[in-house]
Parts: sequence; structure tokens; C-alpha cells
Amino acid sequence: MLNKMLLILAIVLVVVVLLAAIVPYMLPEPDLKGRIPEQPFSDSRFAEIEGIRLHWRERAVEGSPVLVVLLHGYGASAFSWRDTLDALEGAGYHAIALDLPPFGYSERTASAPDWPALVIALVDRVAPGARLVLVGHSMGVGVATDVAARQPERVARLVMVDGVPDIGRNSGPIGWLLALPPIGRAAEYWASRNLVKKSAISDMMGSAFGRRPTDDELEGYFEPLTIPGTYPALLKRLSRRQAAEDGWQRVPFDILWGEKDNWVPLSSAEKLIKTLPSPVDPTIIEGAAHNPMDTHPDIFNAILIERIQERSSD
Repeated sequence: MLNKMLLILAIVLVVVVLLAAIVPYMLPEPDLKGRIPEQPFSDSRFAEIEGIRLHWRERAVEGSPVLVVLLHGYGASAFSWRDTLDALEGAGYHAIALDLPPFGYSERTASAPDWPALVIALVDRVAPGARLVLVGHSMGVGVATDVAARQPERVARLVMVDGVPDIGRNSGPIGWLLALPPIGRAAEYWASRNLVKKSAISDMMGSAFGRRPTDDELEGYFEPLTIPGTYPALLKRLSRRQAAEDGWQRVPFDILWGEKDNWVPLSSAEKLIKTLPSPVDPTIIEGAAHNPMDTHPDIFNAILIERIQERSSD
């Protein structure tokens, strides 16, 4: 009797697995019609970095004491840093804002190096030997801290914006499941039907911004999300992200936070601070939510440039 029950259970399991593998491919093609433009912005750059066609925005300033590297958060892109790029260029700093693949206008792929390795390869290309100021927002904080952990001697300053090192990392037994092609296919179909709509993106941006986005802001965030292949590649990349690397604490760092951030509350920063050997006071941007660089650019950029200047003059 027991053997018969086990056999039935095994058959049911096989059927479920086969259906899970087949059904996603029976769904209609995802209704995603976005494309990667030849020149998305006037300061756009494209190049093959470690086998991946990478897109970044760059403001090259001769004589800059550091290279400022701006790393966006989940679902965002280099567009998030448009005002910060203007401010840094005006202050005399060489700055780049890259699209972490498969976001923005970088290639839709999960192959080749992880995000920190791509960042290091890119900075080696645009400014070999330069000292770095790493600025990460939300999920991008984890990328910035991993870069700092791998090459602390190059980092003049690390700035965490509304994020902590462990955000956006998928660990545990479900990681392998997220990397399966059928799961990626199903995720892209679901996203095309439910997520990649201007109304849905506008609602999410309104929550992150603490106000409704302008038409230009909505277009800037929305368009890259309509490019086919985004969601399967993203699931694979997230499934492969490892735990936060240790060692970034050796570099000077700052924590900037929106006062009204409900996405990643200030308590996350306070929890991180308790683990540090020396106390750190986060800088709170009054009235800002999760995206202070979008909603309070003048205040945010003034604070950021002040922090960079403090370190550059040491």
C-alpha cells in the first residue's frame, strides 16, 4: 500500500513539473515592444564590457580628483541620476551613471560577470587608475559595497542612499527555481499583463517618490521596462547574487536617507549602524521619500557634493 502511494505521488510530481515547464510556453507572446535606441541621451555611451553591451551616461571633466560612479536601484536606470550628473559636472567632477543589465538600455542578458565586476571593468575603461566615489541607491547600495569590498584601496568614499548592502539579494532554496527558463517566461508574460503599464508604474513611482511623477519622469522610468527579455534576465541575475561581501567598512562612507521613505524605512539604516564598530549619523533629507535624487535634487546634490569635497580635500 505504501509503495503504491509513493508511486502515485511520484507520478503526480512528474506531471506537475512537466506542466510547469510546458505551460509558460503555451502563453501568448508577452506584449513588450520596447527597443534600445541608438543614442538614448546626449551623454550616452555604449561599449562591450566583459562580453556585455553596456550603456552608461558620462560627464567627463578634465582634472577631476575622483570618478563618481552612480548606481541605480531596482527597476530604475541611469535616468535616475540625470540631475545629479548635471550637478557633478558643474562642480568639476568626472561622473558616470551606468545601467546595470538588464535594466535601462544595457543588454538583456544574465550571462558573464556579476554587477560589481562589470562596474570595476567599466571604471577601468573610462578612467584607469582613478580614485572612486561610489554612490548607490536602494539595490545599488549592495553593488557599491561589493565593489568597495573588492577594491577598497581605490575607493575614496562610499555613499549609501536609502539602501543597505543586503537589499535585492535572493538567497536560499528558491534561487535555482528563479533561474529556470519557464519561470522567466511566465514572469515576463505576467509583467507584460500586469506590471508594465503606465498606470502601474506611475503608482509605484508615486509611492517611491512621495508624490505623483511628472510625465517626463514617468516616461524615463517606464520605457526601458518595456524592452523584451528584461524579466527573465533579471530573475537569473537575482538568483545568482551572493550575500553581501565584507570589507566595505574599511572605506569612508556616508548614509543619506529620505525622511518619509516607506519602501526602505530608516530602521534598516539604524539596524546596519548597530553592526558597525564606530557610530555613524545618517543624513536625513526632510520631506523626501525613497528617491531623494529625483524629488529633492537640489538638496540631495548639495549634500553629495559636500561629502565628496570633504574627502577630496583630505
